[in-house]
Amino acid sequence: MQKRDEELFELCSDLVTGMGYELVAVDDTVEHGRRVFRFYVDRPKGLVVDDCASLSREIEYLLDAELDFDGPFVLEVSSPGLDHRLRHEREYLHFVGRRARLVLHEPVDGLSVVIGVLGSVEEGTVKISTDDGSEVLVPLSIVSRARLLL
Repeated sequence: MQKRDEELFELCSDLVTGMGYELVAVDDTVEHGRRVFRFYVDRPKGLVVDDCASLSREIEYLLDAELDFDGPFVLEVSSPGLDHRLRHEREYLHFVGRRARLVLHEPVDGLSVVIGVLGSVEEGTVKISTDDGSEVLVPLSIVSRARLLL
């Protein structure tokens, strides 16, 4: 069964792209007893509050029309942020060139934590250029946590 956040991503991706933005990630969570759909959107020149407001309106219209979901939900639209959590391969691709910290389930080249600049992403593997100048190939399947660094 497909997770709700992936369903929401697929449902809204074309709408967001058509408005001139890129949908980076979607979180479907429950906070304080409320369902929260959190959309992380980006574009090269960044976002301002008016961008988030117009995106929020359009996404809400689409969700109301297409989503088969009983009960109320809170919709949040924002930029990914400087310390965005990386979960999907598409997020690693979006943030190529940014510094990140990856915590691994099993060591790669003797490392359980890899810190460096995100490089190419191919076939489920990301290349990381570490601070000591080496390159580490990390299979995304063994990443337990990953986050962008400031």
